[in-house]
Amino acid sequence: MINIFIAGILWGTVGVFVKGLASLGADGALIPFLRMFWAFVIMLAASTVKRGRKITAIDKRTLFFCALLGIISNGIFNALYTASIRINGMGIACVLMYTAPVFTAIASGIIFHEKFPPLKIFALMLNIIGCVLTVTGGDFSGANVNLTGILAGLGTGFCYGMAAVIGRLAGENTDSITVSMYSFFFALISIIVIMRPDISPALRDFRILGLGLLYGLIPTSLAYMVYYDSLKRIPDTGKVPVIASVEPVAAVLIGMLIYNEVIGAANFIGVAVVLISIIIMAKAK
Repeated sequence: MINIFIAGILWGTVGVFVKGLASLGADGALIPFLRMFWAFVIMLAASTVKRGRKITAIDKRTLFFCALLGIISNGIFNALYTASIRINGMGIACVLMYTAPVFTAIASGIIFHEKFPPLKIFALMLNIIGCVLTVTGGDFSGANVNLTGILAGLGTGFCYGMAAVIGRLAGENTDSITVSMYSFFFALISIIVIMRPDISPALRDFRILGLGLLYGLIPTSLAYMVYYDSLKRIPDTGKVPVIASVEPVAAVLIGMLIYNEVIGAANFIGVAVVLISIIIMAKAK
């Protein structure tokens, strides 16, 4: 489970790249496009080195789940998360996204027949509370909640939560590099179709391309490769998003250390609660 924890920490660096790209002029459609474009290129190169001429060898079942993974957990997720932030504000958008463990638990119970005894349910609920406090510090000012916003936010939670379930199904018959490569390919196509990014700023400014490359490498290619590889070895998929929820903890600490963001007591309480929930879930049977 340590690899899931590492993936969560790598995802916690996303804000650094998003802020950096936004400051250079990249908008909300170009940023996820660059992430998936470079991630696909990186994994295509890695797959070519590892598999040679067998790079495209993949069975139809695995290809289907890779397509679902890329379209749902990256393409649609990015579109819904962008809409949720625009409608709800960042705080509520983050809160609704972190309903993901609930969707993972429900899907894991239906598909893998996993059981959720009281201790796991307690850890899950504790985790959601901790994520809310970590991200918002209990401050929901500026929120503009309506039905459309709630549905968009819950949609992000569903898409995020399905990554563990679909990723496990996709990785049953192939390696994590191949799963990552194909899922990034389908994610890239879906982002182009749904969000229609304008790539001209990236073509004019090589700093955007360079930072986009790092964005595609660190919190994307490396993180997802480690994540998908770990899904094969974890029989209890419902635990995965709770362990990966170290992501907002890492994000808050990075914001404090790099950007001198002021972190309140409620945020620190949230960090502690998240870490406690991860420990409980990791030990629960």
